[in-house]
Amino acid sequence: MKKVIYVLCACLALVACDKDDANTIKIGAVLPMTGAGAAFGDAVRAGMETALADKNNTELKYKYKIIFEDGQQQAAKSVSAAQKLVSANNVKVLISNTTGIGRAIAPVAESANVLNLNATLDREVSEPMGKTSFFQGPSVESYHKTTLQAVKKNKVKSMAIIAANVGVSCPGAKVLGEKLQKAGVKTTVECFNPGERDFKFVSDKYRNVESYYVSAFPPESEIILRQLYTMGIERNRIYGQGLDLGQDTELFQGINHIAATLGQPGFVEHIKEKYTLKNQNLTSVAYDLVSLTIDAFEAVGPDNMDAVYDYIRNHATRDCMSGTCKLLPNGFIVNEAEWRTYRDGKPVVFEK
Repeated sequence: MKKVIYVLCACLALVACDKDDANTIKIGAVLPMTGAGAAFGDAVRAGMETALADKNNTELKYKYKIIFEDGQQQAAKSVSAAQKLVSANNVKVLISNTTGIGRAIAPVAESANVLNLNATLDREVSEPMGKTSFFQGPSVESYHKTTLQAVKKNKVKSMAIIAANVGVSCPGAKVLGEKLQKAGVKTTVECFNPGERDFKFVSDKYRNVESYYVSAFPPESEIILRQLYTMGIERNRIYGQGLDLGQDTELFQGINHIAATLGQPGFVEHIKEKYTLKNQNLTSVAYDLVSLTIDAFEAVGPDNMDAVYDYIRNHATRDCMSGTCKLLPNGFIVNEAEWRTYRDGKPVVFEK
C-alpha cells in the first residue's frame, strides 16, 4: 500500500512539474562567471536578475526563469554552453555579452529558432547576426564622438592607442586614430593579440607620448595599466574602454574611461541594494534586454517565435533604463555612451 501511495505521489509531482514547466519561459544566459571577465559577468547578471524581479512585481501571464552557464568569455565554451541550454534546458532565449560571443552563439540560436540577445559594444554598420539576433549597447561611433569631445576639452596633443585584436576593438581603434589625426592630435595605433603578456613595446615606443588610450579587457588591460604606472604616467593622462572590468579595482581609479551608460537616475542605487559589484558596465543594458524579452512573450506568447521577433523589432526603439534605445536595420539597439571615472570606489560621470 505504501508503495502504491509513493508511486501515486510521484506521478502527481511529475504532473505538477510538467504543468509548471509548460507555463515557464526559460531564458538561458551565457556569461563569464569565472576567470578574468567574471566582474563583467556579475554586472550583466545583476541587470538580468533585477529586471526579472521588477517584472515579477507586476501581473504576468507566464513564469520566467533564468538559467546561467559559464562561458568564461571564450567562444568555444560559450557555444557549448548555448547548445546545452537549447537542447537540455529548452530555453526560448539566449543572452550573452560582447559581440564576439554573440556572433559565435548566433548560429546555435538560428538553428534552434530561439531569441539571441547580446549586451555589447558594436559598430552601427556591422553585419546583422540573423533574424533571431538582436544586440544592444553603445556604438563604436558614439565612443568616438565622446572621445573626441574629451580629448578636445583636455587639449591633448598626442596619443598612443593600444587595442586588443578582439571584436571591434582593433578596427575601431584604427578609425578613432584617423579621426584624432584629422582633429590635430598626433596619433599612433598599436594592436595586440589576446593572450599577449609582454607589453614592453609601450615603454620602448611610446614613453614620450602625452596621453594613452587603452581598449582592452583583463588580464591584458591590467598588465598595460601597471606598465604605464611603472613608467610614471599619471592616471589623468590615460583614457580607454573596458578598463573597469577587472578584479583589481584600484587599477582604474581616476582613469578617464568610456562605457555604456550606468542607467536612469536611481538605477545605480537600485542595483546596489542587492548586489556588491566592482562595476555596473552594461548592467542597465542587460536590464533592458530582459525587460523587452518579457514584454514580447507577454504580448504574443511563446508559441510563435516569429511574432516575438516582430514584437522586438517594433518595440526596441523606446525610452529604456539605458536612457534611450534606438533600433538600427542591422538589429543593433543603440544606446549613448558616457565618459566617467572612479573616485573613492564610486563611478562619477563626466559632463558632456
